[in-house]
Amino acid sequence: MTTEEHALQIIAALSIAADYSQADHVLSKAKTEHPVQFKDIFTSLEEKIENLSPLECNSLQWSIYRYALMCVRKYISAAQPAC
Repeated sequence: MTTEEHALQIIAALSIAADYSQADHVLSKAKTEHPVQFKDIFTSLEEKIENLSPLECNSLQWSIYRYALMCVRKYISAAQPAC
């Protein structure tokens, strides 16, 4: 499965999340299942979430996506090596 396919799979799981704790679970599961690839997957996921239109989802989904975007950015920045 490509990183893009993984990112789409995560978005699909986030679309049915009922709250932030479920979104956290989806993201942490993706990180633990793909420890080597997670940075590339999350970078692709970040791009896909940024390109989502609020018109394509309901208010809960939009809120979950925005929350996930903040978490993804945190995960990516934490994975960057310190100078």
